[in-house]
Order: sequence, then C-alpha cells, then structure tokens
Amino acid sequence: MVLRCASYMMGILHSLVSVVHLVAVLVALVAGTLVVYRPKGTRGHRRLGRLYVGSMTVVLLTAFGIYSLFGRFGIIHWGAVASILVFLLGMSAVWRRPRLAGWLHWHYLGMGASVTSLYAALVVESTYRFFPGTYFWWSTLGPAGVVFVAGAILLHRHYPTWVA
Repeated sequence: MVLRCASYMMGILHSLVSVVHLVAVLVALVAGTLVVYRPKGTRGHRRLGRLYVGSMTVVLLTAFGIYSLFGRFGIIHWGAVASILVFLLGMSAVWRRPRLAGWLHWHYLGMGASVTSLYAALVVESTYRFFPGTYFWWSTLGPAGVVFVAGAILLHRHYPTWVA
C-alpha cells in the first residue's frame, strides 16, 4: 500500500503545473465542501465562495496543462470543459443577480454541479491511479457516475433549505 501511494504521488507530481493543480484542488475541495454545508448569504459564505472560485479557476486552467494520462487532449479534459460550463453558470448568476430573475436557483444549480464535478474528478483520478490495469472506462466513469447521482440527489433533497 505504501508503494502504491508513493507511486501515486510520483504520477501526480511530475511537473510544476501538476503541483499547482494539486494544491488548488485541495483548497477547492475544502472550501467547496464548507461553502455547501455552512449557512448561505453570510459574510463567511461569500469569503469561502471567493476562495472556492479562485482555487477552482486555477484547477480548471491548470487541468489543460496536464497530459500525462493520454499524452493529448482526452476525456478528462472534456470533463474540465463541462466543469467550466457549470462553474460559469453558477458565477454568471451572481454577476447578473440584479437583472436575473431566479438568479439564486441558477447559482445553486451551477455551483452545486461544480462542487459535484470536483468530487467526481477526484474519484476518477483516484480510481485510475489506485487501480491501474483495470479497464479504464469501468474503473473511472462508473464511480464518477455514482458521485454525480449522489450529488444530484443531495442537491435536489436540500434545495429548499439551502436556497431559503
């Protein structure tokens, strides 16, 4: 297990872009999780939200500088494109809130999907690194699908209380 963890870290930390990406991911995971579970509309929510937005911006930009998995633009990068779209949906609702009816709904949906996609990417990266040799699509997309379904259920179930 120790050898597998050491191999995992060497696989991730192969360049400066990868190191910056990993640090930003860790910050985004903590900030995103806290912002989801803490009270909304408070000064703390906005501060944590800004930290999440800054770290996710770094995560998404650096994702396009990492090609160690396929050596070219691959399925992981398409996931980053989708993550950018939901991230921008959530942020544009905040930027346009005085002029956008229902902005809170779109902010909740976009940012909730953004945090969910961050967790799905973590699962994909972990399953790929920790279970090498297994069929790539089954070992990554299956667990990521579980994360997306769980995220959708949680977002749907808590929508009334989190948006209130």
